[in-house]
Amino acid sequence: MRKVFVMTLLAIFAMASVAFAADLTIGVVDMQTVATTSEPAKAAKAQMEKKYGDEKKKLEDQGEKLRSKAEKLRDPKVSEEKKLAFLRQKQELDQKTRNFMRKVEQDEVKLRQEMVTLVFAATYEVAQRKKVNFVVDVTAGGVLYAEQSMDLTKDVLEEVNRQFAAKGGAKAEEPKADDKKAEEKKADDKK
Repeated sequence: MRKVFVMTLLAIFAMASVAFAADLTIGVVDMQTVATTSEPAKAAKAQMEKKYGDEKKKLEDQGEKLRSKAEKLRDPKVSEEKKLAFLRQKQELDQKTRNFMRKVEQDEVKLRQEMVTLVFAATYEVAQRKKVNFVVDVTAGGVLYAEQSMDLTKDVLEEVNRQFAAKGGAKAEEPKADDKKAEEKKADDKK
């Protein structure tokens, strides 16, 4: 009797899950593609290059100069004073590089957060429009196969670009003139 009851219960759950699955619509999105090829991603990359490109180049040039000095310091005739001066310069460059990397990382984190918010909003809009109940990120590694008809990546990418353009596009991402002046003043004060 108990065995029949358990079998009946399992059959009911199996039928219920089949009925539930019949109404369930699943979509998949390649978030990596959206995050790297969308207009806001391209604008963010250009913004970071514009903001930090010159400083990065200067640090790289200073590093090259120090490397060439290091070659000359291998000569045993070089004084200890020159070796100490080189070490101070290297430590100073290392500190500048760490500070630079910290600034870049802070801005990248902020941009990534804004991008994630935008992508999630776009995914929600597309899912609502296409009446999708569940959306899975293909990049997360949980999806081994999905029919092409389930792929919402192109739609989400278009929606991200549309929402980005509606917010003013790259112009919305540009730092204000007052912010630029404050950053330049801060950089001059550190010198």
